[in-house]
Amino acid sequence: MGDSLIAMLRRSAALLLVSSAVTFGAAPKVQQLFDEVRGKVLDNTSRVPRYTCVETIERHQYRPPLGVKAADCASLIEAHRQALSPGILLWRDRLRLDVAVLNGKETFAWAGARQFETTDIEDLISSGSSGSGDFASFLASVFGMAGTRISFLSEIKSPTDLSALFAFTVPLERSRYVYRDHGTGAEKTIGYHGSFLVDEARAELRRLTVEADRFPDDEDMCRVEDVMDYHHVKIGDGDFLLPEAAKMTVLFNGGQEARNETSYSDCREYVGESKISFGDDTPGGDGTTPGAKPPGRKTAAPGKLRAGLRLQIGLKSPIHSQTAAAGDPVTGVILRNVKDVARANDLVHGRVLRIEQRLVPFPRWTVTIRFDSIEHNGGEEALDLRPLDDGYRARRNVVPQERRPAQAGVFIFAGAGDLVLDEKFHSEWETR
Repeated sequence: MGDSLIAMLRRSAALLLVSSAVTFGAAPKVQQLFDEVRGKVLDNTSRVPRYTCVETIERHQYRPPLGVKAADCASLIEAHRQALSPGILLWRDRLRLDVAVLNGKETFAWAGARQFETTDIEDLISSGSSGSGDFASFLASVFGMAGTRISFLSEIKSPTDLSALFAFTVPLERSRYVYRDHGTGAEKTIGYHGSFLVDEARAELRRLTVEADRFPDDEDMCRVEDVMDYHHVKIGDGDFLLPEAAKMTVLFNGGQEARNETSYSDCREYVGESKISFGDDTPGGDGTTPGAKPPGRKTAAPGKLRAGLRLQIGLKSPIHSQTAAAGDPVTGVILRNVKDVARANDLVHGRVLRIEQRLVPFPRWTVTIRFDSIEHNGGEEALDLRPLDDGYRARRNVVPQERRPAQAGVFIFAGAGDLVLDEKFHSEWETR
């Protein structure tokens, strides 16, 4: 992604769970606590396919602080632990996705899409560090897979409660922790280890911390850590243990650090079809459960406007960098009549595919938008557009090095502060 490093991490675990004997010697209290916690986790995990959540991911990447220089990963990790700040902010963005577990795999779509699209989050995200596994896969691996080694570490007392800390190790031969080599794109597997914190009074999982084992010396990454905090959520008639928040930290061997902070919301029962498609070929983006039709709008017709028509589109729904995310729906409005096939004030619907800020070598925002359908004469028709005027808005020149998703416009704005696109933002497109 130009200035920023890319890391893709995928952690998967089939939901066919097996029991594994874990004993704590002469500590029956610890054994009883662990057995009760594991039973609850596995019961919860077995019901994962019944619900879906919206996950919002805030991503940041930093240059190492001055003075943080290290010859190898071990000393770089230690230097980062002692640093008072992550360093200089290089890049940031925000993503909004639907996530569920279908057919034993975490599956993703842009928030509000009509159906889930892919099991590989990188199919939706064009840049930056990304990972999966927080939603359910780690729990299935740590608590439900034979070969995971678990040990009791200590009790932690606070003024209000008592917690127990356990350690675990998932060896390479049992691991489903996959990462993608930045240089070759090849997928590789690595073992991992970590800890989990348990509320003793309730025998419930509070926090799971996962750290990948040491990466080979020729990899870009030195360390990847995931920290997931859990809570109970009422969905329908059921009560589920779900991640409330998660944080992934990737330390690269050049000293750069990527931080992804994920929050989960709008968890609900999944009632759509469990069909996986590739490509968001519907307008979507209206907050409906994947698989459902949006209220008040007809499904887009399979046909499209004839090629060669030019559409001038203004924004009806503002895009504000403080709240907007890739995956959000966007509504535009036709500004001028077009040969009896589109009228001024007809609405067009689409999605923000990217909104990110880079701060080096100079501050600028990149916003990628795709329009998929148009409302006209009481119906809705599919759109297939290419942009005619994207690029640097201040200089009106296209930037070829920017990765361009199909049918999308890439708009770049210089500036270090917040960005607001409203009804004054106009763009020109041509039907294909």
